[in-house]
Amino acid sequence: MKKSRSMLLLLFILLLPVSIMAGCAQSGSGTAQASAEPKSAQVETKETDWTKPSGGPYPDIKKKSVWIDVSTEKQRAYIKEGSKTLYTMVISSGLDRSDDDSTPKGTFYIQHERGKWFFSLGYKEGAEYWVSWKNHGEFLFHSVPMKENKKVIEKEAKKLGTKASHGCIRLAIPDAKWIYENIPVKTKVVIS
Repeated sequence: MKKSRSMLLLLFILLLPVSIMAGCAQSGSGTAQASAEPKSAQVETKETDWTKPSGGPYPDIKKKSVWIDVSTEKQRAYIKEGSKTLYTMVISSGLDRSDDDSTPKGTFYIQHERGKWFFSLGYKEGAEYWVSWKNHGEFLFHSVPMKENKKVIEKEAKKLGTKASHGCIRLAIPDAKWIYENIPVKTKVVIS
């Protein structure tokens, strides 16, 4: 009996750091988890190259009134003019496991705050090309996560297309740069 208690205690001690770290970022590599479904019913997620535009050539929106439609279910951001989709971006939204890692749902507007780089000491992650859409710098569109030296955190970047963030909308680096350079203040953002 003492031996089984010792084994359970050891198992708990070994797994505790793993569960704490899992609160900061979702584990997985971008492929669907195995389930009881037959293999033919399982869907694999294609890994997105975070160094390239995720939807091909970007549209010219200079003379268009666009808005951004974000689907957390599909992990996509759609650049739209009215009901017409002009461009589709692969994203990673919040993990949605708690208030601390959820992407807010609703209608928002692009705010004045934006920049080419930030680094969060709290999360030990930064990103390029950020644009605020809620709480003036709290919720952002931004690139995949990077280390303080501006090197991509590949483990996190490979999660593009799955829920993985602390609540922001992660994008491929060129997609984040395009939003930073092309989407004006007061552009409507709808997140569902």
